[in-house]
Amino acid sequence: MLLTGDIESPAELKMVSRYRSSLKAEVLQVPHHGSGTSSSPPFLRSVAGEVALASAARYSAWKLPSERIIKRYYDNHYRWFDTARDGQISVQFFSNYWRVSGLREQILPRWYHQWFGVPRYSR
Repeated sequence: MLLTGDIESPAELKMVSRYRSSLKAEVLQVPHHGSGTSSSPPFLRSVAGEVALASAARYSAWKLPSERIIKRYYDNHYRWFDTARDGQISVQFFSNYWRVSGLREQILPRWYHQWFGVPRYSR
């Protein structure tokens, strides 16, 4: 698991140049909430992760995560989870495997979500 905090592309590229071979991580916390100033292609390729976890507010004034950045993760074969859509995200580690789950999938959706659906991204 790689926890990135609020780094942006310059820090990502520095990490790639210094630690390319040791950046591999199955689970990546999406840098800078998925803003357009982070998640550079060289960084995502170096990490070569399976799952991306983004912390984002529903209906954010900053419109994060960026749809362009989400697409970039999908294009690099990551499974995408974000707190705006999935609620609390848990990663559970076991001796032979790990799994990711969102709290929202474990509880009954709000009545209006059942009637009208939930948008894929919080815009």
